[in-house]
Amino acid sequence: MNELFLQRVKEYFKDDADAYLHSLNEPCTQAFFLNTEKASREEILSLIDFPYEGSVFTKDSFYHHNDNIGKSRAYELGLIYPQEIAASLTSAFVNTEDVNLIVDLCAAPGGKTINILNRVRGDAICICNDVSHSRALTLSSNLERLGLDRVVVTNKKSEDLADLLEEKADIVILDVPCSGEGMIRKYPEILETYSLKNIENLAQIQSDLLEQAYRILKQGGQLIYSTCTYAFEEDENQIISFLRRHEDMKLCEIDMPSYSKLKGTVKLCPLNDTEGQFFALLKKDGTKEKASLSFMKNTRDKTVEDFIRENLILDEYELYQNNEHFYLSLKKLPDLKSGILKCGIYLGDVVKKRFEPAHDLYRSNSLKGKFRYTYDLNDEEYMTFISGNQLKADLEDHYYQITYRGYSLGYGKSGSGYIKNKYPKGLRRMI
Repeated sequence: MNELFLQRVKEYFKDDADAYLHSLNEPCTQAFFLNTEKASREEILSLIDFPYEGSVFTKDSFYHHNDNIGKSRAYELGLIYPQEIAASLTSAFVNTEDVNLIVDLCAAPGGKTINILNRVRGDAICICNDVSHSRALTLSSNLERLGLDRVVVTNKKSEDLADLLEEKADIVILDVPCSGEGMIRKYPEILETYSLKNIENLAQIQSDLLEQAYRILKQGGQLIYSTCTYAFEEDENQIISFLRRHEDMKLCEIDMPSYSKLKGTVKLCPLNDTEGQFFALLKKDGTKEKASLSFMKNTRDKTVEDFIRENLILDEYELYQNNEHFYLSLKKLPDLKSGILKCGIYLGDVVKKRFEPAHDLYRSNSLKGKFRYTYDLNDEEYMTFISGNQLKADLEDHYYQITYRGYSLGYGKSGSGYIKNKYPKGLRRMI
């Protein structure tokens, strides 16, 4: 065990240090939360076919011991998202009333974005950003699986985003890069490069990100700050320093069991039957008013609009073109100029004067009940479809949204007594 870490563990946990070190030899906790934007709690639980246990912290997160959760129907249908219990708590204490714009500055792989959208209903838009292009693509893929389409996914520097969104957001989520002490049980290799210099460097990055988050947050807005480390420099001291720099920011006290030395903030560890997590909720003084935003410019394309009329029941919609792809939204989306990877629902592409729809279109929660042609699978057909095989069905020649018990799975194209399978190859399950 790294000697520096052992020394710091005594500072973090004091009389519980030995118990904490012993807990590192126990198995990691595994958990998931429910995508209640897609279905009710009861409906989702009725489709889960593996053992799970409730949590004392929240009613929508559950422990499980299934190493193949990604092959469960609830996962494939986008009804659950694997995330550690403590991580799913970070947005649990936010006031969700009168929220129009959410910005998640370090959003990949997407758990905290998904969680906040489950809590904030209505027309709220979330701008989900990650400075890493590959991680931003993973984020986009996870949002697609869960059908969450009230989003704009960006790959930008935080300062560039702050320049465009100064004092615009009702909620800012900042889950910062950190030294990862809270994940040592899961990733013991973290200790191989563990050092004070690394902690100090990360603390400076976190401080800079907090400044950008502050710029984006409007008066009366809420800021969620979180890490998966125990380091005072990255947790409590970071919040104390931030509050000293910005007297108009106030800490919203959270009453939970905690190893944090700063009252009102939360620090959990394996002794709480979770992995490590620190989080704080802060609010900016002032009266919250609706921010003025500039919106993306609509595009027009006859081939695309003909497809929409033939396949969807929509009175009004926004149509955007970005990087030669077409996107659909049921409300106007903010114009972020560049670095946009996804804006609303990825509709599809025009290929050789013919429109090819995207998988994302048929997974959308916002478009539930708006497809003209749907086909609901039975249990046998479900296994056939997710393995990538065509379905035998005597239907009119159209694109069909493919559902299971009413929940969207993807799409296919009918013809000659079959439905040609359009389920993405990367998602198919070998049976």
